[in-house]
Amino acid sequence: MAYTEKRASAAGTTSYVGRFRVDGRLRSTRAFRARRDALAEARRAEEAGKRGEWIDPRAGDLTVAAWFDAWQSARADRAPRTLESERERFRSLVAPTFGGTPLRRVAHDDVTRWAVEMRPPGGTGAASPARRRDAVRLLVALLDAAVDARRLTTNPARTPSGRVPSMPRAPKTKPHRYLSHEQLRRVTDAISSSQSATLVLLAGLTGLRWGEVSALRVGDVDLLRRRITVARAYTRLDDGRLLLGDTKTHARREVPLPRVLEPGLTALLTGNDAAALLFTGRDGGPLRRESFDRYAFRPAVLAAGTAVATLQDLLGVPVTGVLDTTTLSAVHRTQAEHGLDPTGVVDAATWDVLVSVDRTRREAMTRGQKTARTRRLAAVARVTLRAGAEDFATLTLHDLRHTAASLAIAGGATVKAVQRMLGHESPLLTLRTYAGLFEDDLDRLGESMSAQFTAQDPTGAAHDVLTEGMHAPSGVAVLSARAAH
Repeated sequence: MAYTEKRASAAGTTSYVGRFRVDGRLRSTRAFRARRDALAEARRAEEAGKRGEWIDPRAGDLTVAAWFDAWQSARADRAPRTLESERERFRSLVAPTFGGTPLRRVAHDDVTRWAVEMRPPGGTGAASPARRRDAVRLLVALLDAAVDARRLTTNPARTPSGRVPSMPRAPKTKPHRYLSHEQLRRVTDAISSSQSATLVLLAGLTGLRWGEVSALRVGDVDLLRRRITVARAYTRLDDGRLLLGDTKTHARREVPLPRVLEPGLTALLTGNDAAALLFTGRDGGPLRRESFDRYAFRPAVLAAGTAVATLQDLLGVPVTGVLDTTTLSAVHRTQAEHGLDPTGVVDAATWDVLVSVDRTRREAMTRGQKTARTRRLAAVARVTLRAGAEDFATLTLHDLRHTAASLAIAGGATVKAVQRMLGHESPLLTLRTYAGLFEDDLDRLGESMSAQFTAQDPTGAAHDVLTEGMHAPSGVAVLSARAAH
């Protein structure tokens, strides 16, 4: 039973300390001037102990920085990149304000003010909305963990209902970029390296993340079953090191291998050990994203994405970025004038003619300009264009993942199939990420159901019949149950 003890200080003042038992141990409250306040506090603590809700106030003396270190040490199973990002975010945005503050001293008002005024280290302006949002999420997770570890009774970053009113607005996400099959083929055609072209086509048709693609081994490819096993991924740390570990979701999965990839993959598999990397850098080690993006992917996207405009410039017709009837007529004329079959298809032979003519018009260019134009036209000349082809804006390597999702959905794949291919943790994430792409399914579903309904009875007569006992409108027959038998 709770009780109080009288304490006298050296200065002659008197105070009272409440005494109570929790988990069989005798504990004390802080000192109070009034005996009734100390007793009330001791009784509240004792009742909380009986309900399993009592928390030792001294547990909240640990600083936020010390608790962060302890919290991260218990998350060693997380991806190294995730842990590294958390450390950077805590060090630069959270620690300057709360690092040396004891957990129990973190106040809701302090969190709210910090979320609004947060600044990067050494910076004069506020941090970006995305950085502020990530930092608030980190602090909320850190304090939630302190509640779970019984170091705090409640999370000071949350309201009593559990909301986080200080959470900055979500930044507007960049719209997804999707390529059509024809545009994806153009990008791969613009790449001179067979390995690089195969990698881009693989990413654009299977949706593998860069870390997963670069970690593929020869033994992961099964041409007979037409499957690729995705079991590991490379993670690049801020210091440039590559770490080989599990995939983002720590799950092993298989993705379908489109038949169009077989020739390119066969060349990469031949003569290589099963444990060897499928795609390698110049030194034989893992292929680095930044190097591949700079020297292979971006030049190919630039060439393929502006191929129609380049063609129109060489032909001297209005540059619209679309291979329209005016451009098509000019292609026909050029092909006929140079002894080519006037098919209208801009193939290698047609590009050769156009590039040869262009070389005669470079007198005013410097040597550097001539070299740059030669290289660009060499990449464009590997692309085949047909009527209706359109140019497209630049895109990133990750947009190939979005492209794969788009092409799969357009091909009739279910949400579950797309989820498994992309390695999402749940179909809900797939729907949330690509909800707009599934809107067309509603149109197709409506048309399909209408067609099936009509096909069952083209005249519609069978549906103008009611069973006996129902009121029949004018012109509608009543079907007797006896007559039906």
